[in-house]
Amino acid sequence: MIHFPDYIRKHAFRRPNHRALHFEGRDFTWAQYCARLHGIAQALVDLGVAPGDRVAYLGQNSHWIAESYFSPSLIGAISVPLNYRLAEDEMVEVIADCTPEVLIVDRHFQDRAAALMQRCPSLKHLIFADWDAPDAVLPGDTLIYEDLVKTHSDVSVDAFTDRASRNDDTIIIFYTSGTTGVPKGVMLSHANMMVNATAAGHLYGFQENDHILLSGPLFHLGSGSRIYTHAAYGSTLVIQPKFEVEEAMEMIQDHRITTVTLVPTMLNMIMDHPNFDKFDFSSIRCLTYGAAPMPIRLIERAMEAIPGLTFCQGYGMTETSPVVTVLPPADHVPGNPNIDKLGSVGKPVLYCEVRIVDENDNPLPDGQPGEVLLRGPQVMNGYWKRPEDTAHAMRGGFYHTGDAGYLDEDGYLFLVGRTKELIISGGENVYPIETENCLSKHPQVAQAAVLGIPHPKWGEEVHAVVSLREGATVTAEELIAFAKEKIAGYKAPRGITFWQGDLPLSPTNKIDKKFLKSQIVK
Repeated sequence: MIHFPDYIRKHAFRRPNHRALHFEGRDFTWAQYCARLHGIAQALVDLGVAPGDRVAYLGQNSHWIAESYFSPSLIGAISVPLNYRLAEDEMVEVIADCTPEVLIVDRHFQDRAAALMQRCPSLKHLIFADWDAPDAVLPGDTLIYEDLVKTHSDVSVDAFTDRASRNDDTIIIFYTSGTTGVPKGVMLSHANMMVNATAAGHLYGFQENDHILLSGPLFHLGSGSRIYTHAAYGSTLVIQPKFEVEEAMEMIQDHRITTVTLVPTMLNMIMDHPNFDKFDFSSIRCLTYGAAPMPIRLIERAMEAIPGLTFCQGYGMTETSPVVTVLPPADHVPGNPNIDKLGSVGKPVLYCEVRIVDENDNPLPDGQPGEVLLRGPQVMNGYWKRPEDTAHAMRGGFYHTGDAGYLDEDGYLFLVGRTKELIISGGENVYPIETENCLSKHPQVAQAAVLGIPHPKWGEEVHAVVSLREGATVTAEELIAFAKEKIAGYKAPRGITFWQGDLPLSPTNKIDKKFLKSQIVK
């Protein structure tokens, strides 16, 4: 039987006084962590939460949201982390879809929580998670998380054995970003998360004595999966409320962080920080990255700046719990036989079957790009209340990722973009990542995003949005000429927009191409 909170119980029994979590200057041992989970679970029972019910959480990263990943499952309920970057109407839409009766909120979103309690009929109870008392804006019957923990401090670890979820039961629902339409709730099970935590974690080289810095948003599985990895391995989790560059560098140094996960934009911000050289990064054993393709030049730059550091890449998506492929540390070592694979996202993990297919789902030969399909025990239970969408995504027994890529002769997966981002210019297929990787190699370029914009003759035109390094000067003509020397002419941008400052990010810290396109195509 797989019941994820059992791993927290195991660590609480074996190493009760070992530090499990650190947040805002406070440490929580495994024994305290376990007791708090069971206390909140009992409070939820007292509120009438039943097996299968949903419990929503709205807040920045904290030990409270980490606890909410597990406590509902103790009583058979399901956790739903809400994307706090959504507009109020969008949050109302998500809550209307999953109909939770309980909302837990932190200090940062009290006004929003008060509005949601008024607008969402399913919400019956509000719990305030913080060190201090809530503002007057919250309803008078708001419950206090820490009071509930104290009231139920002596709940037995066996109190909910008969009602706990397990195995293929859904433990959590993550809502997709909605960049291609209405957000969908992805249902993930205990088994999904255990397969990912143990199999992918092994390739990453995670260890029991790791100190993991968690900076990415926990409403997203790219960061959230580390909560489950941490529980499985028994490591120490150091939580940053949200990513702030200099604070993250301070935490790496002060807590002797051994592993950290960064998306490309976050790593770029650290590398470009004026105080980068003033911090000690020597404790880091491995830097893992993912969520978006990493420009090759940024990998090389980071490896040069932090000698002895190993890198590990994971590629995946919410629907796959999330890891599909891993490019291990050995493939990042300068001079290794596979150093030419740095442009890939690695090889499929042991439990995952990957296929590359054409528009009719026919398999394609090695080296030929098509849609990436996969299947294995890490694939989601489905989309919440969307059986037709689930059936379409899983047609033929394979999950259709919407990503475009190819497998080389050694089994490494190279991504060339999203199938929906594919640019067709004059009958030629252009995958944005190829052009972006090319532009990122120019010494004056800090970031590049490539879009397809309407063209009266060619159908679409390859257009680049570029952010330059501080003090850099280069013309659009020079960048276009640079690209034409490196890649096929039809892949080079025909036009360039220069962007002041960092390129805008989506809620999952990827470059927000939808917003960029809205600013360019009027």
